[in-house]
Amino acid sequence: MISEKSTHASFFGRLRAVAVNLSLVVLSLVVFAAVVEIALRLSGFSFVLYPEEIEFGKPDPVLLEIGFLEDQDLFWVTKGYPEKLEGLRVSRPALLFMGDSCTHLGHYDEELERLVTARRGLSLRAGNLGVAGWSSYQGRRQLERDVLPLEPAVVTIYYGWNDHWIGFGIEDKNVALIKRVFSGPWSGLRLVQLATKATVAIGTRETAYPNRVSRPDFEDNLRAMANTARDAGIRPVLVTAATSHTPGQEPEHFGQRWLRDVSELVPLHRGYVDAVRRVAAEEDAILCDAAARFDALPREEIESSFMKDGIHLTTEGDRRLAEMLYDCLEREGLLELVSQ
Repeated sequence: MISEKSTHASFFGRLRAVAVNLSLVVLSLVVFAAVVEIALRLSGFSFVLYPEEIEFGKPDPVLLEIGFLEDQDLFWVTKGYPEKLEGLRVSRPALLFMGDSCTHLGHYDEELERLVTARRGLSLRAGNLGVAGWSSYQGRRQLERDVLPLEPAVVTIYYGWNDHWIGFGIEDKNVALIKRVFSGPWSGLRLVQLATKATVAIGTRETAYPNRVSRPDFEDNLRAMANTARDAGIRPVLVTAATSHTPGQEPEHFGQRWLRDVSELVPLHRGYVDAVRRVAAEEDAILCDAAARFDALPREEIESSFMKDGIHLTTEGDRRLAEMLYDCLEREGLLELVSQ
């Protein structure tokens, strides 16, 4: 008859054997992962979900390191963004400019300040929260998280370019889901970045080249921003994204990465501009139809207003857009709310 003592000894012996085998498996996996991690680093592999395209091309690792910070909710922000936001919490601007690189790198906000001072003898109480490369998805999240607490009287909402570019192979809303899974203290590991890239690749099997934000989602984002702002007592001003592009004269480099075919450029962008107009009409929001105003100018004035990419404004273009915004704010009786 087997004694209870020998039974216990046999059980604990088996348990020790299982523990030893499990430890060896874990150790092997750790060693394997370490070897793969080192190999990925030595090969130069890196995959970061921000920002894929800044100013239409080539954000090398140096530019990313110098200019941007990863953000869990907004994908990326400029390196000075946290400090800028803190400054705005102190200064409490009455007018906030939201948008992509056209706002971030443009100077129409400064030109508008000059106009208000020259014509009214007042100072515009404004702040610029535009970030290069952003879509309306990121703008919507920024409004909810960062803009509402600032309690401005008016916000201008100026998106439409990055929304219709080809992004990571998946839409921005799905990038957000991936970031929630893979971002965190381990996101710097190349193995985690490899898993992120594999997930993105799986997500592109059905549609390899979707727009970053589909037109229906673009409309939903604008509608949500307009209503969220209004519910918080903020007057939203939707701005259409003007351009100097004409059919048959599209910059060829857009077909290399940002579009499926360069011939899509003009009709695709017009569709998103029309979406801004439609949302403004349906939601009874203020519309500053800069696209229509620029289109009505003589051709030489349109061309002098835009850089070679047909998207970003020159100094002359900034002045013209500032005039258009001034007219919109004056028409709606908002200048008094945003100046002192």
